[in-house]
Order: sequence, then structure tokens, then C-alpha cells
Amino acid sequence: MKRNRLFTAICLAAATLLTACTQDELAEPGNTLPDGAYPLQIGRVSITAESSAKPWTRVAENETDGMGSHWTGGERIGVRIGDNEETGLYIINVDDAGNVTVTPETSVYWKNSRTAEVTAWYPATDGTVNLRNQDRNGLTYVLRGIGTGNHQTPVTLSFTHQLAKVRVVTKGTARVGGIDIHNNPVSCNIRQGKIIQNMFMKDRVPMRQTTCQDGTECWEANVVPGEEIQYIIVTNINLNISHSCEISPNITPEAGKVHTITITANSEGTQTIDLSTLTDTREIADNGTYYVTGTGQYGIRVTGGGEPNIYLEDARISVSSGHAISITDNASPTIHVVGDNNTVQCTGRTRGQEGAGIYVAQGSTVTITGSSTEDKLTAIGGGGGAGIGGYYLNGSSNFSCGDIYISNVTVTARGSGSIQNDYASGIGAAGSATVGSINISNAVVYVYGTGSSNYGAAAIGGGISSTSVTNKQTEFSIIISDSEVYATRGSSSASYIGMAGDRLASPANYNIISTAHITNSTIYNESGTEITQ
Repeated sequence: MKRNRLFTAICLAAATLLTACTQDELAEPGNTLPDGAYPLQIGRVSITAESSAKPWTRVAENETDGMGSHWTGGERIGVRIGDNEETGLYIINVDDAGNVTVTPETSVYWKNSRTAEVTAWYPATDGTVNLRNQDRNGLTYVLRGIGTGNHQTPVTLSFTHQLAKVRVVTKGTARVGGIDIHNNPVSCNIRQGKIIQNMFMKDRVPMRQTTCQDGTECWEANVVPGEEIQYIIVTNINLNISHSCEISPNITPEAGKVHTITITANSEGTQTIDLSTLTDTREIADNGTYYVTGTGQYGIRVTGGGEPNIYLEDARISVSSGHAISITDNASPTIHVVGDNNTVQCTGRTRGQEGAGIYVAQGSTVTITGSSTEDKLTAIGGGGGAGIGGYYLNGSSNFSCGDIYISNVTVTARGSGSIQNDYASGIGAAGSATVGSINISNAVVYVYGTGSSNYGAAAIGGGISSTSVTNKQTEFSIIISDSEVYATRGSSSASYIGMAGDRLASPANYNIISTAHITNSTIYNESGTEITQ
């Protein structure tokens, strides 16, 4: 996949030139000016955007948008007035507040009073520009600016990029250790900001690893425009093995544009599940590695006692009944959350549509993890099911859940209520069923129990059934460490973390039950107030 974005220009706005002569003395066009009397002065450097495009200027990339950059200070630009062969050198200065000024190192002077074209370029020195070491030294830039003015008029120089940017966004189960552009120029010659088109030496161009504005990992390099890119080379960090990936269709980079390529790099043996192509629930009953992506209306069932690794990246499962992900028969999968666009939910609300976002049957275990809390998963139950945990089947029975481990990830989990007033926790039990161990570490969790004015499930822990309000689990194994939890309980009768409650018969005794082990963590209620045991 590729996407082009236009770079926009830098404007170098020159201050009004110093003058020692009167307007009348210089009224005639073409009058020669005294040598060294009228230096070109650049008063400020400003960045402007055209239309909806974003500026991309030099010299370091903007961390906020990934599509712009900024001067860092100390850059030297060359400047020339008209066809005068004299070249001035100017220094970009940036103070601690980010204010930019320009001072001359070697001034260039107006020779006459006629309006003339002014050119500027970066780098200031002609010669060879190295494109090979951008992975270590940062991106390489070549810019050229053109404007018009005279000795009395401030000069605005609009700079444009002479190189093209290639950005590779990586997905998949493989740990990418490096990406190179294959058979591309490793240097180019420049003269006054122009790339001199001659025979370029070609080899691998290592790309610089960075983070895109949406938090995804990506790799970037600036390259010579017009040189077709057919392949990129991906290195697996675990196996130190390189693999050549063909870019189809090929890309011919254009100066001043960003060309984005998305690749999926999976480890050998990984099976891909494209949710959009499923026509029924997909069963996993082994210890394999699975990469799940896309949007679909059929769920995944993990069974057979297996311990598979399941990677969710841009995965959105929305089932109208049953479970988005079901874990049964003593299975113990690890669900790896990649990126911030993953949702598993049951949308059912009426009889026969009950289900959890992730159902963990009693005797089974689920581990939900990411590389950091930038990885995000939303799990929503339907018709009396927990976001993550158990569920209630109307007119039948409550289904208890097994053990739940959550780490290094951001999770949003919402329970639901049934039409018969049976309520589920966000993480844990549904109805009057039980729940195994819940262990949350190094995570950010937003969790919502459900309820009514009389009955309420806990945010984390127990659910409640209107037909057996006294039959609730009261003892829980809940461990929370090094985490932030934002908890909303189903009613004021329930715990935030612990047991469910009934306003008339058996309200919970604690906001957080005494048996919960909470260390180096903060628990907030729905009002944003910190709560303690």
C-alpha cells in the first residue's frame, strides 16, 4: 500500500533592508548601489502550510505529527542574489522557547536597485550527500528556496524538498530488526540545492526506525527522486534472517512527497486469519501462531487444551450472539495485542444472544499482553456476558470462568445485563457464577460492571443474578500491580473490585475487598477519585 503526501514549503521572511539613501536618490531603476552597503538580512524563519497539507521542513522530524519537521539550530544555508556569483552563508538559530532567528556568517549584498530572484539552499556546501547512514545519523535533507525582492523589500524564500521520503509501516508477528531499501542510490551530488543527475552508485539504503504519529512502528529514509523502488529487505531480529519483499506496484519516488508502504512480516509458520473472509466461527485447537486482522462477524474458538499465540492487529470481531473469542476445554492461549485498533464484542441483548467479549471457561486460562500500554484492546459482553470472563445464559445457568492474566497493555472491558436482570462484571464473573484468578500488571484498565438501581455487578470480580441474589461469590484471588485501573461498578451496592451487591438483601461491604492484593497501583472510581481498600 502507498500513500503520497505533499511536503509544504518553508518561508524565510527577510526583514526590511537597511538603507542609507533616500527614495528619490534611488528612484531610477537599475541604479548601482555602493559595494557592501546593502546586505541581505533575513529577519525570521516561519513555517506555513498550504491547504490541508502539513509542513515538512528540515532538520529534525516533528514528534507530534510525523509529517513535519523543524529547524534545530546551527544549520547553515547558502544564499545568492540574481546572477551575482557571490554566495552568502547564514546561520539558523533556535532558542529554548523555540523562537527562530537567522544571522549572517558571510553576508551577500545587493549590487543594484532592480528586483531580482534570490535563491537559497541547504546544505550550504556543494558536493556529495550521503544517504547510506540515515539509520544511525538521522534523515538526510536537501532543500532549495526561491524568492524575489530588492534592496528595499523583504525577501520571502519558499523552500521545497529535493529528496523524497519513503516510510515503511510494519505489521505482523515477526520482530523486525531492520529494513533496507534494495538497490537504491546511496549518495547524490548537489549544487546549490539541486540534485545533479548523473550515474548514482546503488546499494542497500538502511532505513531509520521511528514511531509514527499514531504510535505504530515505522521506518523512514529520504531517497533520490525518480529512482524506482522494487524491493525492500526485512531482517528478523530473532533469527537474524533477511527476507526480500517485492513492492507491488513499484514506487517511483517524487521530490517533496511521502510514499508510505505497509508490509506484514510474520514469523515462519504463522497462520493468518482475515476476519473479513470468515463464513463461520474459526476454531484453533493447537499450539500454533496465528495473526488475526480485519473486520468480521464470526468469532474465534480456542479449544483442545492448546496454548496458541494469537496476535490481534487491527482486528475487530463483532458477533450478534455468542462469544467474540471463546476459550474452552482447558485451553491456555496468549493473546498478543498489537496497536490500538482492536475490538472484540457481542452485540446481542435478547434471549439466545448471550455472550462475552472474551469467554474464559472454568479450567481454562487467558493471557492478554502487549508490548506496552500503547497497545489497546476493547472487550464488550452482550446479554449478560462479561467483557472478559464468564457469561449468563437466560433460562439456563451461569457459566463460571477460569484465570485471567493482563499485562503491558491498555484494556477496556464492559460487562452487560440480561433481560432478566442478571448482570456481569467488566472483568470476571456473570450472574451468580464464580471466577478464578485475576492478575493485572503493568497495565491501564478501564472496566465497567453493569446493574440496576437494586442489583449491581463489580467492575472487577463478581456478577449477580436477580433469581439468586444471595448466591454470590465473596472470595476472590485478585492481584493488581504497577497499574492504573478506572473502575465503574454496576450500582452503589457493589464493590469496585470484589463482590457484587443487592441494595435490599446483601450490599457489598467494601469498595475494594480486603483479599485483593494491590501494589504500586492506583484505582479510580467513575468520578475520577482515587479509592483505597
